[in-house]
Amino acid sequence: MRTTIWVLGLVLLAMCFSFSTGVAEPFNEQALYQAAKAEGEVNIYSYSSRVFKFGKTFEEKYPGIKVNGFDMDSPEIVTKVLAEQAAKNYVADVIFLKDPATVINELYNKKLVFNYVPSDLSDLIPTQYQEPLLVHHASVDALIYNNAKMSAPPITSLWDLTKPEWKGRVIFPDPQKLSEFVEVLATIVQHADEMAVEYEKVFGQSINLSSGVENAGYEWILRLLNNDAIIQGSTNDVAKAVGLSSQDNPPVGFTAYSRLRDKKKDPNLKFDVMVDIAPVMGISTDVVVGLVNEAKHPNAAKLLMHWMMGDANGGQGYKPYYVLGNFSVRRDVAPPKGSNSLSDLKLWKADPNYVWYNGQKVLDFWLAHLQ
Repeated sequence: MRTTIWVLGLVLLAMCFSFSTGVAEPFNEQALYQAAKAEGEVNIYSYSSRVFKFGKTFEEKYPGIKVNGFDMDSPEIVTKVLAEQAAKNYVADVIFLKDPATVINELYNKKLVFNYVPSDLSDLIPTQYQEPLLVHHASVDALIYNNAKMSAPPITSLWDLTKPEWKGRVIFPDPQKLSEFVEVLATIVQHADEMAVEYEKVFGQSINLSSGVENAGYEWILRLLNNDAIIQGSTNDVAKAVGLSSQDNPPVGFTAYSRLRDKKKDPNLKFDVMVDIAPVMGISTDVVVGLVNEAKHPNAAKLLMHWMMGDANGGQGYKPYYVLGNFSVRRDVAPPKGSNSLSDLKLWKADPNYVWYNGQKVLDFWLAHLQ
């Protein structure tokens, strides 16, 4: 009887903290598990199909809690949560997605999604990755080349992609379908001054902007499109187009750094990331996780979010993401074997605030000049 009362007390203690918006509540795994087990399940909307992998290991670790994973694109997740909240039909407990600019402005700022940082992890994660929403990992988009056809990276600057020899040989994912590439383009525009400096280094003269173009970032986009850039629907499509190319002069492409993991599945894929590119080799974007307003399974949601952040070895729920090109935000997690650390790479980090206020303008410019 005393044991039963003790467990019920822990359950009530955990439930009273069901809607934390920060790191104040102490993390008590046993109490949270008992409260979560009473809820029985948790619903997570995920941008990644790997939700089914970490969902399975969570269920093995915490018997009695079923993970209902829903794999959908980031924009679809935002749209679905907005619709559910408006209809007071609360299905999602956790969201896991890219495009933090939209998530913060459409959901977090409207109190439709809340932040939750497990207190036992707060000292292990830099503050910049703890707010306004917890960052699960940093994702990098970078240039790849066919390393079977080419003995070394064929370019050294982003501006090389606009040269005549690369006409029709640069592949770029469709930013209309993949919001992270709106972030990529907007970040290049945001760093227009650095792009102008790099232009002068490459061409030996100051940049002359085309009529109606306001800075060197937009000029780079314009010249890339005018150079007959090839648009693909996914990062996977880009990786295959580059890595499976039979051309003597194969294309290069922008894709997710983490696509390197595909080479283990398909040994015919021959590509590598170009690291020594100026002014930067790629753009870093954040993948965030949040607790949905009026979640029906708040304790199971928190336990799942804790599981997703993994352990010091890149294990537990983080294991499916402990791959080349993904970067854990935990200080105690070393990069996967063969990977640089995030701080060692020349990157520009996408600024959600800048993307929110300028992303549509950048996308409109892209569409207006798309051939």
